[in-house]
Amino acid sequence: MRVPMVSIGLPTFNRPDLLASVLNNLGSQTFEDFELIISDNASSDPGVRSLCEGAALLDSRIRYIRQPENRGALANFWFVHELACSPFFMWAADDDLWPKDFIARGIAALNSNSRSDAWFCQMENINSRGQVIRAYPSFNRFTSTSFRSVDLVKFLWEPEVMGKANLIYSLYRRHTLAPLVRDFRSVEWTWGLDMAFVYAYLCRHRIVVEDDIVFKKRMDTDNEVHAPIPFPRQYIYPWEEAESYFRSYLAAARGTRYAVLTAATLRARWMFDVCYHRVRQH
Repeated sequence: MRVPMVSIGLPTFNRPDLLASVLNNLGSQTFEDFELIISDNASSDPGVRSLCEGAALLDSRIRYIRQPENRGALANFWFVHELACSPFFMWAADDDLWPKDFIARGIAALNSNSRSDAWFCQMENINSRGQVIRAYPSFNRFTSTSFRSVDLVKFLWEPEVMGKANLIYSLYRRHTLAPLVRDFRSVEWTWGLDMAFVYAYLCRHRIVVEDDIVFKKRMDTDNEVHAPIPFPRQYIYPWEEAESYFRSYLAAARGTRYAVLTAATLRARWMFDVCYHRVRQH
């Protein structure tokens, strides 16, 4: 059997209307040599199964698997990666939208830069109707440099509200993901685990980010305007989740030369965050 160039892993649950838009969006990608692995997490809405089975009949690139029971969102997320067989891989959420040349641009960037193992672009948030409600500063700030220690400190210090979790939706060289997915799939979900996964990846691999192409991440809101955030450090991790959140970063760096750096940076950040919030409260 011929192996496609890209595997797209799409976990889904009970959102047939938004999923239909996603299937249309991915089906219109200018880069066509991909497989789309859909894992339906035992949706109770029959529309999901009907939609996916119909789409698979029309497009041989689509592979639809219906789980016999709900295995949880995190397990379903890892599951689609386990079925992938292509040289490149990306996760896709069942409510997002990608520019038509998203995959093509990512493949071209990684083929022209053998030192980078993942590719991402700029991002903005859309509401439930697809209207843009929030833009972000340039994501190029996450592009890997020759100073990985500096890159990692910047990532750890970044306020969570500024979108760093979304790097998980990058296009990856699949072989670089396999060891991390194996380690993370046995971990229970905690707040910020997606950011810890991205951090684990950056401890070991390099990412390149392009700014002139925009991925649209949907927010579950009908609001037409999302208020700007003048003080991002006010919107960080939940205080009650800090211990488990920081512990996930420590686990992510384990086995790399950046374990001590990670621990020291987290300690400094905690002290800074506490002082910052005390000052802001007064």
